[in-house]
Amino acid sequence: MKYYIKDQFQVMTHLELDESYKPISELSHKVVYYLYEDDDIEAMGVHRVEDKTFFQSHRETLKGKLCDDVEREVIAVNLKKMPLSLNKKKKPYKVHVLGLGDVGGMMLSALRLIGGDTLEAIGIFDLDENKVKRWCYELNQIMTIDRGPYPPVYGVSMDDLFDCDAFIFTASSRIPEVGSGVKDVRMFQLEANTKIISIYAKMAKERSFEGQFIVVSDPVDLLCRAVLSHGLRPEQIKGFGLGVMHARACYYSEYHDMAYYKEEGRAYGPHGKHLIIADSITNYNQEKALLLTDKTVKANLDVRAVGYKPFIAPALSSAAMSILAYLEEKPHYSTVYIDGVYFGCKNKVENLVYVHTEKNDLPEQLLERLSATYKELKSFEF
Repeated sequence: MKYYIKDQFQVMTHLELDESYKPISELSHKVVYYLYEDDDIEAMGVHRVEDKTFFQSHRETLKGKLCDDVEREVIAVNLKKMPLSLNKKKKPYKVHVLGLGDVGGMMLSALRLIGGDTLEAIGIFDLDENKVKRWCYELNQIMTIDRGPYPPVYGVSMDDLFDCDAFIFTASSRIPEVGSGVKDVRMFQLEANTKIISIYAKMAKERSFEGQFIVVSDPVDLLCRAVLSHGLRPEQIKGFGLGVMHARACYYSEYHDMAYYKEEGRAYGPHGKHLIIADSITNYNQEKALLLTDKTVKANLDVRAVGYKPFIAPALSSAAMSILAYLEEKPHYSTVYIDGVYFGCKNKVENLVYVHTEKNDLPEQLLERLSATYKELKSFEF
């Protein structure tokens, strides 16, 4: 590894650089930049290095991402990909939302109510123009004189869909009716939702979209991979489905003598059958963790059993509140990118790009569960 300085930035690299980079003997800055080249579609563009093995392989590992600290703050810049701006992004943010169904509408209501300090404006789009008009009427009439501010809501055209800081995809194919017998609704929706999201992923790439492509529709983790396949940089894509699973685990922990989960427990992986709930990361108990995982995975069936579609908690816990926490650079549950896989865990993100994944010394039994889920996601083929 060689060290250089250019324009007050300290650089480390294996590459041969031009004379504008001046060699130095050691690194002294708090933040340094690692320059590399990788034109693989799954290679990142600009990102924080969170796994020390990255410098050898240009790929991160599950254990390195979740457990190991890197000694120095390093921003990796892939010279083979048009990098995102390294400048600090502005706040508040302008977001555009595609899809005005049950989840989209509930999410938008919450964003209007509590997003005023974070959101500059909310643009909405749906192929049904009357839906757009209806939600503009309704959402802009949500207010009270003693609170706020309330971000304005307006309709956007297809041409302006990606003129925003963050694009939120909540569109979906039909959800199975209550009583249909479908147990894994997420996978039932996969094929149709992949076709829908691919249209907009291609559009984002064609329009050189440099904002964040946020996926809320199911199955979140796999749809993120579908977006990636159309050429956006991995760090531009973020999935939000795990927040409600953590909330459900909190709920069921109260009924199974595991109230400590709220402080000690964690949720990992996808929002579905391969979910992993750890009852505690400081005093892990495999039997209790598996019980709480089972209760959490089946929580949506409890709502269906009383005759309703379970969309309210996901729209608020996974989408609205977690997305706002993400934009505010606060800890939340969402996907992080690990070598072709979008893996759900607790993290926070600086400047909408630089991920800080929560690091823990995880027990071997839990790591085995995490590895099995990661391999399952990695092996999936569309």
